Amino acid sequence: MSSITTQVNQVAGRARSIFAERAVRSQITEAGQELTAAEHVLFFAEAPAQFYQLGVWLETFERLAAQGHSVGVVVMDALSARELLKASKLPVFFTRSIEQIETLLTKLGTRSISYVNNSQRNFTMLRFNGPAHIHLNHGESEKASMVSNQLKAYDYACVAGPAAVERISESVARFDTKHLVQIGRPQLDALTPELPATQTRVLYAPTWEGDSATMDYSSVMKMGESILAQFEGDNRFEVRFRPHPKTGDHSAEMKKEITALRARFAAQLDPIADAGQSLVWADVAICDTSAMAYDAVALNVPLLLTGHRSSQLRERLPQEQLLESPNGLAQRVAELADGGVPGRQKQLAQYFFATTSPGQATKKLGQLLESV
Repeated sequence: MSSITTQVNQVAGRARSIFAERAVRSQITEAGQELTAAEHVLFFAEAPAQFYQLGVWLETFERLAAQGHSVGVVVMDALSARELLKASKLPVFFTRSIEQIETLLTKLGTRSISYVNNSQRNFTMLRFNGPAHIHLNHGESEKASMVSNQLKAYDYACVAGPAAVERISESVARFDTKHLVQIGRPQLDALTPELPATQTRVLYAPTWEGDSATMDYSSVMKMGESILAQFEGDNRFEVRFRPHPKTGDHSAEMKKEITALRARFAAQLDPIADAGQSLVWADVAICDTSAMAYDAVALNVPLLLTGHRSSQLRERLPQEQLLESPNGLAQRVAELADGGVPGRQKQLAQYFFATTSPGQATKKLGQLLESV
């Protein structure tokens, strides 16, 4: 998309959000979800296009609330607040004023503020003395954004495991790794097993194009159509297509391509809301370098990794799990499904994640919150 189009869309989105503010505040009141007590809050300043970043943490914080932790959510966009009310019963505070947020959280005695991205508005919130500022991010991967110098701004940065500590210490100059807390992936703690199936279940979950060339890890333009077409008419497989929700947001060419793929493969679009549950469903996952690939490792789902960019995941997977061409893909998937999770992939789970034992990642996060 052109920068002018992007700016116009952003202005229009802000106008819609401002127009919705009064109604959203009434909705919060009517739902009985006003934030009146919270020792720990999730902070989210973005519009609904980025809501998935917050969404992946809601169930985790709901579990923490059920375990007795005092938690809530602070949002700065009315339309995101509306999405939040649909997605969760957690207490909500909506305002566009940082000052109002500081006043309320001071009154409530809030002890920590957790952030799910590196939004510029996070850094206005970070001026607030008192609560611990905790960076959660919204997935584990080896994308360039995972080693941002911005991590220095937070009191703590939660990471999945030893690989992230190694990556950050090598890439971010003058970073004190004592601020890193290894917690695994709490989002994977509440997933439910799928029943066996007669067909081999294949999940193709490519990432988006990123906001720059250095952040483009997506396979959609290069071979997305070819990957999906490999399974057409082959009754051995049930295939689901799960493109990243931001696909096409930055590139007009990508937007055109993903629109065409969604139309052609409409019957294969993934109906599951939770990305982790989609991986549990799969017998084989085809992923780009993104959180989906690393979660497949954590969940012991046989993985085919696309792309050519160097990464620890790519270098440590056996060659037969690297997808450089879709030719013969159906047979490769059948063989991978029959063989089960390769041993080298199983070893990687310990490298990328501090724990993959159900419930332990949420426990580690809860322990961090209570320690501040």
